[in-house]
Amino acid sequence: MHISTTRKFPFKSVLSLRQLIEYWENAIQTGAVPAFAHGLLDELKNAPELKEPIQDFSVLEKHRALVEFLMTAVISPASHEYELSAATIPFQFESFYATKAFNRTLSFEQIASCAAVNIPGKDINIGKTIHACLLILQKFYGVDITIDKPILFTIRNPETGLDKVYKVETGKQFMEIIAKTPPRPIDPKVVKFLTEKVYDVDLWLQYIRPEDFEFHGFMIFRFVDVTEQEMLSAIKYDLLEKNAVTRKENFAAIQQKLRSIFGMPDIKLGLAYFDSNSNIVISHSGHENAERVKSLAETTPEAACEYHGSVYERSWMEKRYITIENLETYPFKSKVEETLIANGVKNVLLAPLLEDGETIGMLELASATPGKLNPISANKVENALPMFTAALKRVKEETATEVRAIIQEECTNIHPTVEWRFLEAGTNLLHKRRRGEKAVLEEIAFKDVYPLFGLADVRNSSLERTTAIQQDLLQNLRLAKDLLQKINSTKKLPLLEEVIFKTGVQLEKISKGMASGDESNVLDFLKHEINPLVQHFEDDKDHEKNIAKYRHHLDPVFGVVYKRRKAFEESLALINKTISLHLDEAQRAAQEMFPHYFEKYQTDGIEFTLYLGSSLTRDKKFDPFYLKNFRLWQLLLMCETDKKIAQLKPRLKTNLDITQLILVHDQPLSIRFRPDEKQFDVDGAYDIRYEIVKKRIDKALIKNTGERLTQPGKIAVVFNQTKIGEEYKRYFDYLATRKLIKDKVEELELEELPGANGLKALRVEIATPTSPVGLKKDDLLRDIEAAVRMH
Repeated sequence: MHISTTRKFPFKSVLSLRQLIEYWENAIQTGAVPAFAHGLLDELKNAPELKEPIQDFSVLEKHRALVEFLMTAVISPASHEYELSAATIPFQFESFYATKAFNRTLSFEQIASCAAVNIPGKDINIGKTIHACLLILQKFYGVDITIDKPILFTIRNPETGLDKVYKVETGKQFMEIIAKTPPRPIDPKVVKFLTEKVYDVDLWLQYIRPEDFEFHGFMIFRFVDVTEQEMLSAIKYDLLEKNAVTRKENFAAIQQKLRSIFGMPDIKLGLAYFDSNSNIVISHSGHENAERVKSLAETTPEAACEYHGSVYERSWMEKRYITIENLETYPFKSKVEETLIANGVKNVLLAPLLEDGETIGMLELASATPGKLNPISANKVENALPMFTAALKRVKEETATEVRAIIQEECTNIHPTVEWRFLEAGTNLLHKRRRGEKAVLEEIAFKDVYPLFGLADVRNSSLERTTAIQQDLLQNLRLAKDLLQKINSTKKLPLLEEVIFKTGVQLEKISKGMASGDESNVLDFLKHEINPLVQHFEDDKDHEKNIAKYRHHLDPVFGVVYKRRKAFEESLALINKTISLHLDEAQRAAQEMFPHYFEKYQTDGIEFTLYLGSSLTRDKKFDPFYLKNFRLWQLLLMCETDKKIAQLKPRLKTNLDITQLILVHDQPLSIRFRPDEKQFDVDGAYDIRYEIVKKRIDKALIKNTGERLTQPGKIAVVFNQTKIGEEYKRYFDYLATRKLIKDKVEELELEELPGANGLKALRVEIATPTSPVGLKKDDLLRDIEAAVRMH
């Protein structure tokens, strides 16, 4: 926006050199200047018109040499080559004297036509008028009000489109204000009100009338180039905007300011950023107007991360500025450099964006002209880098939130160990959607992982639950029959006798055992036949106490006897909670040994699976040593689990025991995420056999005995390879030396299961430990080393 001239400067301005001449006369007479300057007095006597108001600039031209000398008191001749200064009629853009640098760089015609000024409404005459009023207020009313805000002119070069920002300093020592009539008094309250409405020109001119004052003399304008400081300040302000680096228009505005800072109309701005997996991401092409971070090296999606060996990787790793002054002659070009050259970039400057010492992205500046950007150039943007970092961090956080929302929608909660892969897939899906593609979450699978399956099951939970239900129903029926008989003893109603008879039938049936549907039948009988009768006699005073006694035995929520079932459910829940919390704590500690995927399921007990393998991690190599470590860890875990349940037993309302089992699968398998069920399943026909065995192994019987493999106080290990049995025997030897298990190891063969045959098992009895079971990383490492040394 150019300077507005819709309002004229209202005060009369008159050019006069009188004060300047009087300055010289006084300086010569007082000896402030050397004696040879006395000849100046003669020259001034011969030019009396210079002391008069000057209406015609021809007077100045007539005495140009003398005027030039007089102006040396205002502007030093030594500063002519670099100082942008000019002398003008008071508050007018009419110059009669200027430095060579000013004439070479600026003109008041250019300022009037091309400049924008930091004044409300961009109207320079408003600024002039208020400034004049403040000077009048100071001189004639003794009110000294200073506006600290500097005056800034922004001038755009019409050829290059680049902006220059100048701070304007004004000198007024050779200007005076003439009051044509005695100034009218202004109430102090009015003065205060005026200062609150400082840019309300019409209000000010009601109290300070232009016809009452004139400005005589001249003003000095000094223009100081503050382009770099002001543009950097503006960039910092721009970067506070939410979409500063993603919206095309905002990004272009920041780029334009950087061009002005560097004085390079062809400079290009870009941003590369790093994803959550610490991989460099060079944004690839999408919709032209899509809101996204844009890199100068953007390329195809497939090649977006091929940064290895590039200057980007160097700058990222070394955390320092890197400048390549000519990419075409750069001897170590990678695909990224080749892409830059293909995009018209010959000269590039990279500045890493750091947060807490870690590189989160890269500021890119580039030019098509070799050599324009150099190491010294980096200093010009150094102060803005923290704001670019903050803006990029905001974009990354918003993107991460969007990606996590996609993952939540597609996958629900994800285990931290494999979260990196889901974030990677979610980011790819987000990019595709932003390009307008119809995309779904890519396949997520992990190959060559070793499973470790374990089960801590509540012994005979189904039988215990059925027994509890049976006892509750029997008590409820007996209480109901007894109550109805007492009511019938006084009422003698046929309906009561009929319901009493039905109650007896239900009692006899339930006493013999629970069959399928018995529970729902009895509950339905209590709800629709017993309860309405009891409610009917609720207000009968003869039976009020008996009914209250009956209701006292009923659960307030379910309306039936729920004592033993509740005790069973609470005991089961407490066992499951104890085991679950113990597993969570133990596996979190075990993540330090080697990152692994962990999942658990809760039924009448807890079953859990760990998956181990290199594919589950980004940068760790899996070794068979870790598999042995985790197998020993699993045995220690079960010893500790048994101990915790033994300690829990006094708190259980129903006496329940747990059985524990391990299924060993000696071959690696593949797991694949199934979006429809939002969980991992094994992948491949052979591996599915492992899943079938998992589902059925807890019901396994010892061959030719009819005895269940799983027993309270024991750990059973199921396998089908002799070498696995030998490995576990070594672990058992070690656990026995630590008094965690008893010495005897049972070697068992199992009855065939549907889909699985030839299974073998080892079974050991857990001893009461005399020392804590070590499940921490250091303890486990010592345990595995000790176990190996024994053999």
